[in-house]
Amino acid sequence: MNDRFTIPLAPGQALTLAAARTPRRLVVTGGRLWLTISGGTDDHWLRAGEGLTLAAGQEVVVEAWPEAAFQLLQPAPKRRVEAKPARGWRMNLAGAA
Repeated sequence: MNDRFTIPLAPGQALTLAAARTPRRLVVTGGRLWLTISGGTDDHWLRAGEGLTLAAGQEVVVEAWPEAAFQLLQPAPKRRVEAKPARGWRMNLAGAA
């Protein structure tokens, strides 16, 4: 994974991840992470290589246990595809049977 996008947490450091409009994927790249989703009743423990998908609108608190590093991934934007006639082609409906 790319270190440029990795968020390190020092031993015992906690961080609140604000809610987003789109789903995200949290992936632990090192150590162990304790994760609590706002409004939820369960805590999650994730180790390096494990991840969790966060739904749109979920605020999350993560804490290093004892230390951790993670990446917060967002899905690529969907491309809008429009059907367009190819250049140089014409439909000749007058001669169609």
